[in-house]
Amino acid sequence: MCPDLVMAAGRIALENKLIKTSVFDIAHFPELKDQYDIMSVPCMIVNKKLVSFGKKGIDEILEIIEQGI
Repeated sequence: MCPDLVMAAGRIALENKLIKTSVFDIAHFPELKDQYDIMSVPCMIVNKKLVSFGKKGIDEILEIIEQGI
């Protein structure tokens, strides 16, 4: 639903070997929706614990990643 977030997260992962990214269509993975209480997209989950909703740029994504470490 948010190509900007997908592209920004992918770019960060390409430039840092320690970061991996996966993109899921929540309509095909209802178990993720239930597991993380996802009510809207885009939704970014860091280290399977930190959940963040809404459109994000690279700088915002990096800040969230730092919080999730």
